[in-house]
Amino acid sequence: MTGFSRTRQAMSNTSLTVALSRSPTFSKASQQLLTALAHSATPVQLYAQQHLFIAGDEARYFYWLESGTLTLYSPSLMGESKVFRSLEAGALVAETVMYAQPCHYPLSAVAEQDCRLQRLPRELLLSLTRQSADFAYSLVEILSSRILQAVNRIDLLTITNSAQRLVSYLMDVHAQQGTAWLQLNNSHNVIARQLNITPETFSRHLAQFRRRGLIGTGRQRELVLLDPVALCHEVGLPPPNLHFIRTRPASNLSGSLFECCNLL
Repeated sequence: MTGFSRTRQAMSNTSLTVALSRSPTFSKASQQLLTALAHSATPVQLYAQQHLFIAGDEARYFYWLESGTLTLYSPSLMGESKVFRSLEAGALVAETVMYAQPCHYPLSAVAEQDCRLQRLPRELLLSLTRQSADFAYSLVEILSSRILQAVNRIDLLTITNSAQRLVSYLMDVHAQQGTAWLQLNNSHNVIARQLNITPETFSRHLAQFRRRGLIGTGRQRELVLLDPVALCHEVGLPPPNLHFIRTRPASNLSGSLFECCNLL
């Protein structure tokens, strides 16, 4: 190994330690624990449409996504996969499932574009967790919040009216971003699948809202709410309670109730 490679690896370890400390999962972990994890990491390069793992594979590693976009999905016997979440740089992948026994990935992960990740071993994480009661307790807190988020998400997604699901999603993004100019995190097709709406129905609802002067569109993944109260009234929903949405238990994790609760 050349001197340059050693320096670059040391810098990578330091950067990974800092990155892990900024994630909710490891925010209360000791510096010693974070350093041990970072030093155990090995880089992984994925190309677009290449899988990181397949649902049912033995889960021996979790990952930190350094760059690129990764999609978590559930394969379907009917041929159309169910997208659970799209992850971007800075996200942890499959850290929660490391504590399952037996340990298998419940979802598949595929690169939407070229990705670089850091692979971290399950056994080391389990060993470090056993050594730190404070860290173990913080994980229980996080899992509790994620379960609450999962319950809320199920409640929202069981709304039978697809237009109401879409408007509820837009109000949720509105509350989280604090502006009527919404920056959507995913493409319309991905959001439609997350909301259990066909892409055609999703587009039809948006077109109807535009014709009625309730929303406008900007650049790609940009949408503006021209009249949020009237939009809710249009689909038979009460006016949005933005204070409630911002202060709910899930808000300290991923924010949106429509995002996957990351129980993976």
